[in-house]
Amino acid sequence: MTAPSTLQLFGLKPDLPILAGVSGGPDSLALLHFLRSSDRPVICASFNHHLRPESDDDIAHVRQIAAAMGVTFVTDSADVAAYAAAESMSTEEAARTLRYRFLFSEARKAGAQAVAVGHTADDQAETVLMHFLRGAGLSGLKGMPPRVILPTFDAEIPLIRPLLRWARADTEAYCQENNLTPRYDSSNTDTTYLRNRLRHELLPLLESYNPQIRQALAHSALALQGDHELLLEAVEGAWENTLVERGSGYIAFDRIMLEYYSEPMLRNIFRKAISTISPNLRDVDFDALTRAASLGTGTIDLVGGLQMFTEGQIIYVASPNAWFPPVYWPQLSKEYTIETGLAPMGNDWVLHVEEISGSEALSQVNENQDPFTAWLDVDLARDLVWVRNYHPGDKFEPLGMPGMQVKLSDLFVNQKIPKRARPKWPLVCVGDEIAWVVGLRVAHAWRVTEKTQKALRMQLNKLQM
Repeated sequence: MTAPSTLQLFGLKPDLPILAGVSGGPDSLALLHFLRSSDRPVICASFNHHLRPESDDDIAHVRQIAAAMGVTFVTDSADVAAYAAAESMSTEEAARTLRYRFLFSEARKAGAQAVAVGHTADDQAETVLMHFLRGAGLSGLKGMPPRVILPTFDAEIPLIRPLLRWARADTEAYCQENNLTPRYDSSNTDTTYLRNRLRHELLPLLESYNPQIRQALAHSALALQGDHELLLEAVEGAWENTLVERGSGYIAFDRIMLEYYSEPMLRNIFRKAISTISPNLRDVDFDALTRAASLGTGTIDLVGGLQMFTEGQIIYVASPNAWFPPVYWPQLSKEYTIETGLAPMGNDWVLHVEEISGSEALSQVNENQDPFTAWLDVDLARDLVWVRNYHPGDKFEPLGMPGMQVKLSDLFVNQKIPKRARPKWPLVCVGDEIAWVVGLRVAHAWRVTEKTQKALRMQLNKLQM
């Protein structure tokens, strides 16, 4: 058969090597021969998964073919089954991870410009169908791109698929025409694997409805790849508009900005967040993205241990072991007695305290819009005025609710204060009683009234860094 000149599509240079992943099957042998016949320097790389008794013989067969072609040969092996068990991965995913890790490592050593694999249009059809059955969106239904960067393995060297428009029958005919003897993987007939069930059971059934179903699925993937590129441009703009910060294992978004976007766009924003934090998560189901797009205020489980939660107007997507920066609210490190002047309240917040007349205080209270400013009646507060942290079980009598004891834990929940901010939340106390839950509520007993002669004015400010 006449090979399509697909290599030019990737912008490959004629003098830099290409590393080809070769298993010994018809697809990878056709790939190796095709690359070699293009007069480009080629490296043949074969990985032994140790999953089949004949795997050593397959490697030896590929080594002989590479030698006959005058192509450099490299190989390595690993116990895929043991790795899968240790990492709680499927055998297929573990094999892919170790194989690609080997291929890109060898490509980096050799200064290769690309890693080439022998995926065909049949593989593309199986991939699209697999993603469809799992409920994937556009990112899954577009199938495998002909050229892609896989940051998990290498941030610069691309993975290319020169045979993606070839049918599997084409590679078999190519091998026959060029006197290549492929070896067939016995595990490809094992229908305990989903892909094999699609290949040997579902696709033949679908061919009874459409004899060209494989080509149709491959063509659909090709068309959707263009649509996906347009979507990515729109998502990138929304991402930049909503992103607050990226850290170790987490990404933070501005909730108010997120609310401007439609649910479909939100699903794609969170898909990008998930793949950024956990690039090895290949399948993110629709339900997980819908949960994220709801912008709920509680903790939301997503996928792969990732969670979404809200702190104030910030929405986080985070892995279980994410390291978070300190919270944005005041966080008291130690208790102290309140005196006029300035006092640190932790986390770059400073408390300014001054004594003013009751009439001045009353006028300021009536006009105040700042939750981090409060006034206490000095004459009523005859006991020690001091600041301490929150203690589990704390209660107080909120302003406007005389005789009512409210748990601070309930107040924190109602005010959406994150759990990690509560243990060091500062409380202004008079003696043993809470007079001001800083930033949230003054206690009724120490409020300023018309009878107040003197008042303590307390204002908390965040230092500008």
